[in-house]
Amino acid sequence: MNRRENQFKTRLSKSKKILLVDDEKDLCSIMKEIIRDAGHRFLWATTVIEGLKKFKKSRDLDMVIVDLKLGHDNGLTFIRKAIAINNKVKFAMISAYGNPEVKDKARQLGVSRFLDKPLRLEGLLEIIKQN
Repeated sequence: MNRRENQFKTRLSKSKKILLVDDEKDLCSIMKEIIRDAGHRFLWATTVIEGLKKFKKSRDLDMVIVDLKLGHDNGLTFIRKAIAINNKVKFAMISAYGNPEVKDKARQLGVSRFLDKPLRLEGLLEIIKQN
């Protein structure tokens, strides 16, 4: 096996399947490119209902990244419902409104990481790598 094939196999073995739930379509498109370029599989949804449908269908998810504010709903609602379906998946939350009280509620639900918007590329890739 040559070096390039070995790097490709290593990349695939570390590949994760990630669901992003965020109502900002432009952000989803950007994150899709970043996450796929890093060698991971990517799904996204713009509402809690759509996110839960994809969450239920995708039994092999490794991680879910959820925005706090999702139109008239919020990411905490999504996480509560998703954990009732599958509590083995890792959750991270992103938000421009992440005050200490919200971050504490998210952690109590099982959110392992909280990223503030605007997102930094390094921070996003680091939470994917760690989870």
